[in-house]
Amino acid sequence: MGYNFDPRRQKRDNPEGKIQLAILKYLIALGATVGKTKTMGVRRGQSFCFDPYTMRGKSDLEAFFKGIMYCIEVKAPGKKITQDSDQDNYRRLFHAPPLRIFIEADSVEKVEAIIH
Repeated sequence: MGYNFDPRRQKRDNPEGKIQLAILKYLIALGATVGKTKTMGVRRGQSFCFDPYTMRGKSDLEAFFKGIMYCIEVKAPGKKITQDSDQDNYRRLFHAPPLRIFIEADSVEKVEAIIH
């Protein structure tokens, strides 16, 4: 009997994946436009490789609600964005223009406290 690897199941069992789904459902119920951000590399033959034109550090979710754009970086409870990481650099870049809010959330409640 072989092991059947299902990347979709692995993502669903991932603590960050569960939090993402709860946040998505909450924001959709509010009437926000929300979606996942996918930043995969490019395909070269049978494998993927780094795409030098990918915006590194982009948040996991983006939402638009009541005239404000939100970027939400989802972390498992207890995890944080590392200083000077791609995500930290993106957060600093993101905050330059007005009317944008970057949220680091390890629960749906952290999003509910800001977007309601």
